[in-house]
Amino acid sequence: MLKLVSVEQMRALEAAAFAAGIDEAQLQRQAAHAVAEAVLTLRGPDARPLARPGGRCVALVGHGNNGRDGALAATWLAGRRLAVDVILAPRHAVTEAEVAQLEHLGAHVVGSDDPAAVERALTGATLALDALAGIGIHGPLREPLAGLVRQLNAARSHGLRVVALDVPSGTDADTGAISSDAVEADWTVTLGAVKQGLLRFPAAERTGRLLGRRIGIPAAAEQALPYSVIEPPDLAALVPARGLDAHKYRFGRVLVIAGSDHFLGAPVLCSGGALRVGAGLVTVASTRDVRLNVASHLPEATFSTADVAIAADPDAAIAAVEPYLRSHTSVVLGPGLGRGPSVTHFVGELLARRPSDHRLVIDADGLVALAELPDWPQRLDPHVVLTPHTGELERLVGQPLPDDVPLWQKAGDLARRWGCTLVAKGPFTSVAGPDGQVAVWPHANAALATGGTGDVLAGVCAGLLAQTSDSHAAATLAVALHALAAERLIHTRQWRTLLASDLLSELPATLAAVARWR
Repeated sequence: MLKLVSVEQMRALEAAAFAAGIDEAQLQRQAAHAVAEAVLTLRGPDARPLARPGGRCVALVGHGNNGRDGALAATWLAGRRLAVDVILAPRHAVTEAEVAQLEHLGAHVVGSDDPAAVERALTGATLALDALAGIGIHGPLREPLAGLVRQLNAARSHGLRVVALDVPSGTDADTGAISSDAVEADWTVTLGAVKQGLLRFPAAERTGRLLGRRIGIPAAAEQALPYSVIEPPDLAALVPARGLDAHKYRFGRVLVIAGSDHFLGAPVLCSGGALRVGAGLVTVASTRDVRLNVASHLPEATFSTADVAIAADPDAAIAAVEPYLRSHTSVVLGPGLGRGPSVTHFVGELLARRPSDHRLVIDADGLVALAELPDWPQRLDPHVVLTPHTGELERLVGQPLPDDVPLWQKAGDLARRWGCTLVAKGPFTSVAGPDGQVAVWPHANAALATGGTGDVLAGVCAGLLAQTSDSHAAATLAVALHALAAERLIHTRQWRTLLASDLLSELPATLAAVARWR
């Protein structure tokens, strides 16, 4: 997986590349090639390539390595016989020989000190490369860069699409702070590793779609870095195999302990998520009304023979579910369970009685009850997956979380301390293992900010845990499938919002697409 790094760590990776015999010019050529190749894949709302014959690209080139990457990418695109304009800012990083090469390839090169020429270059272009300021910038942009950014942002209102190189100019690559004139990108091609500021607000609002690209950093130099981003090509290896000679019991049994008479929908969403990702059997243990409701939506589900009314009699409820703890591979505990002393008592008893190798996902009200148990971290182990949103995570910690620490760092520290797998939900959900390694989903999607989507995620996670013993891998794949299913819905149906139940029908196709990447 591509690493998630600070600026200091990125500098260290580049130094490691140089020490391994990769010179700076070679690294820049590889970066430029990666940018140009990414640009050629981009399409507009009409599904036509943005970099195409008859269209025009404009590159805004500043100083330093970022500017050189942009100029070299423009040269590569011009070499593909695309119409390219290059706007050179003061102190740009392009040599006279490179300017001559651009012009030889048909590119039109202008200086930023000619406002009319800059306006002509931006007008009518389909795509712009932002290479004005890179990862070394802190604080507000100065003129004339600030003015160029304002012109570039204004041109977006006329249909211009913007690709930022590494970070949108005016973005702090560490903190995610932005200057008042920061570039508004449609895509950001981040090179070598993902800069952590791109996954922090407010910069994340200006980043657009994040495209991570490798540039030849030695793998050995990255091994000690604990944070990575989840990329679709890396997911295929996490998909459980489905042999042709298999039967339902080989794909595991999921026990869903969820729902109450006040929350009838959560177990439907949770059970549906587990079934849709291939769990062999799903058993719902809850009250009579909850079971009837689940049966009306999911005829494929099975049910506990006894009524599991936790609020009324937690001891009878634990006695009813205890046999299923031994016969089922994984458990989801918590969605819609309700709150109160009875639920807390039930959760404590379940943790005490579950088999030591049993795979358990604790979500929602289960997390509330967990936080009320004395010495609850001692009741966890590597087979337990916690799935809190920020409020639930703060309840577990017992205090507000610091705003100046990224979510993935908090998750890694806590998962190591608690000895479990922690899925810290948010715009950039982070999956942390007990070893402190963290995988981050780098594509925020506001459509998922609606009730019930967390219940689906918990079910997907348990359904995958029923098919594999690797909790971190199952949770990572669950987070990605959940997010990709939402993206597919938004894209194919041209929706702005969705319902949690919409995800269920999209999960099988999403899982099949991920498996094909193998």
